[in-house]
Parts: sequence; C-alpha cells; structure tokens
Amino acid sequence: MELNKNDRRLLKALQRNARQSVSELARELDLSRTTVQKRLAALESNGVITGYKVKLSDAYRAETLQAYVNLVVDPRKGAMVSATLEKLPQVEALYTVSGKIDMVALMRVHSPAELDATLDKIGETDGVRDTESAIVLSTRFDRR
Repeated sequence: MELNKNDRRLLKALQRNARQSVSELARELDLSRTTVQKRLAALESNGVITGYKVKLSDAYRAETLQAYVNLVVDPRKGAMVSATLEKLPQVEALYTVSGKIDMVALMRVHSPAELDATLDKIGETDGVRDTESAIVLSTRFDRR
C-alpha cells in the first residue's frame, strides 16, 4: 500500500496518542470523520496498522530500569538465541543489527538485582558469545 500525505499524518497522530477518537483525529488533521474512518480501515486491512499498544507513563518508567544489551552471537545460532530471549519477560524487544554486534535487546526491569540476574541468563544462553549492556539514564523523547 502506498501511503499518501494524510495517511502519514494519521499514523503520526496515532503514534502520539492511539486512544484518540475518530472525531478527535479528524479535527486534529482537518479531515472529515468519514475520511479518517476510511483511511484507518484501509491502513488496518492492508496491514500497515496491526494493533495498538500501551504507552508507559513517565511515572512508571521512572520506577523501572531500561537497558540496551548488545549481543555477539555464534553464526547459525541466532534463531535459537532469539527464541530463548523471547521467553524472558524482561526483554521488551530484540533487534538484529549490522556491524560488530549481531543483536540488541531492549530490557525493562524493576531493580538492579533483576537486571543482573537477567543479564546472567542472557550470558548463559547457548550461542551468546559476548554481551555489553548500557542502562538508560533518561529519555529525551520517544516517538513510539
């Protein structure tokens, strides 16, 4: 599906606040309610929008630790590592990347002890050769 200017504006508005009503979106985008409904239906039916997510509050995020973990993985063991990390509830997302590292895991935990224990589990995973973690100190902005 090729996105037009209004589709892109609609997606950005939804990324800011997916709980807006169709009427609110129409007012924000200066489009008719019918147009917004049709565009949403098209974006959903064509698989551009596959769901709506909960965005964590700043207060909740302040009570948790977020960390990025760079992983170097043995060749041909990426799928196994991915399957193992998917079972860890502390891992919110896992990305494959290019460069000296193979994957980046985004984690959210409730304490340094939980981070330490989870990093141990990741390091013990068959196929993980090396890890390097970075704790997020603050979020300047987040468009997700």
